[in-house]
Amino acid sequence: MVGFSASVSSSSSSWNSGTLVFPTVITNEGNGYNPSTGIFTAPVGGTYVFFVNVQSYERQYIYVDIMLNGSTKVRTMAYSYSSSLDYYDAGPNLVVLSIQKGDRVWIKRYSGSGYYNDGPMTTFSGFLIHM
Repeated sequence: MVGFSASVSSSSSSWNSGTLVFPTVITNEGNGYNPSTGIFTAPVGGTYVFFVNVQSYERQYIYVDIMLNGSTKVRTMAYSYSSSLDYYDAGPNLVVLSIQKGDRVWIKRYSGSGYYNDGPMTTFSGFLIHM
C-alpha cells in the first residue's frame, strides 16, 4: 500500500517561490512522502491519484501546480478578497498519473503568494490505485 496526506503547519502571507512543503504528516503509508522537502518519491511504479488544496491568504491570490519530475501536470488557484467580511477561497485539483518507481511529485508555486491554514486546509495527498 502506498498513500500519503500532509498539510502545512501554519499560514504564510509571504510564501512566493519554489516548492510548497507540507511538514505535518497525516499518513505516509510506504514512506514515499518527505515532509522536509515536500516531495513524494514513488516507492513503486503504477497509477496514482494526487490531490492538492490550497487556501488563499487574506486579500491575495495563489496559483500552484502539481509537478511530475519538473513538468506541470495540473494547476489550481485560489483568490481571496475583502468585503464586509474577509473571504478565503479554496483551490482544489487532482490528477491521475502513471509513474515509474523513483519518479517525483510535488507542489510548486506558479504565481501569487501566501496560503492560509486554519487546521489542515492547505493539503497535499496521493495514493496508488493500480500497480
